[in-house]
Amino acid sequence: MGSALAAFIILTPAVVGATDDPQPYGSATEAYRQGATAMKTGEMSAAVPALEYAAKRGVLGAQLKLARLYAAGRRDVPRDDAKAFYYYQHIADQYAEIPSSSPIAKYVGEAFVALGRYYVGGIPDMALNPDPVYAVGLYRHAGAYFGNAEAQYQLGRLYLDGGGVEKNPTIAANWLAMAARKQHASAQAILGELLWRGEDVSQRQARGLAFLTLANENAQASEHKPQWIGPLYQDAFSHADNTTRNQAEALLPRLGGPKRAAAIAAKATRAVAKPARSAAALSAVDEPQLGPVDVLPPAAMGLSVGFGAAGDGLGGVRP
Repeated sequence: MGSALAAFIILTPAVVGATDDPQPYGSATEAYRQGATAMKTGEMSAAVPALEYAAKRGVLGAQLKLARLYAAGRRDVPRDDAKAFYYYQHIADQYAEIPSSSPIAKYVGEAFVALGRYYVGGIPDMALNPDPVYAVGLYRHAGAYFGNAEAQYQLGRLYLDGGGVEKNPTIAANWLAMAARKQHASAQAILGELLWRGEDVSQRQARGLAFLTLANENAQASEHKPQWIGPLYQDAFSHADNTTRNQAEALLPRLGGPKRAAAIAAKATRAVAKPARSAAALSAVDEPQLGPVDVLPPAAMGLSVGFGAAGDGLGGVRP
């Protein structure tokens, strides 16, 4: 967790649901520090109560750690989607309208994405029924307002499948393109496959192969290493002719971010026997226009749409 978030946690804990009972910790901030330290050393029996104490008193870092912990689960802390949901919900309630430039904006975006997933699939244990329409609103807020790449990717998938929205491959491609430019491997792979095959969008095989190449590289570098991306790339590469491969290679510096552009430039410098491509040659490959981008500023997603509840802000479920 970054230093800016740590400063926010330390300086601005809000009092939520405080009582006159004897306090087991000196302050909410101190409880958070103790909980975070215990979590790092694997002492979950001490970490969870301390983090819960801090979370109920408005410490964002504690809420986020608990939400992630309950969403993933582990041997000493079983997965509990209901608890994870309410912590993510509380974060969304409090910070839905903070400036997107805020140092904590990415964590709020993460909460909206997590809530979107829960509304897509539902949570049987708390009688939360699937609601893909509502999930679209959550993803759109995270993707358009906070610029969250995962939300943009999930919106692309929903527009491709027609889940919660009318099926629209063009809008799907635009959302996927936004995530792809942030080096989201799965978004790059699906967008690349769409462009390579020309399925419901204009076929751009060189650009499709370029995105698939980047997706394969990013997947290999990822901790999770999505196994489905490699075969998509290999199939497209094996069927591409030399002209398409060369065009895709020329596109990579523009699509892969500064690191990829620097790597390509260094490779070209070292290849003495192979003349480097000029800037004019690179700019000659036009980017396809995929159509209008559905990223109008979304409506506020705070308490006015029903997040949270009175009291401790955890929707009546006390972890």
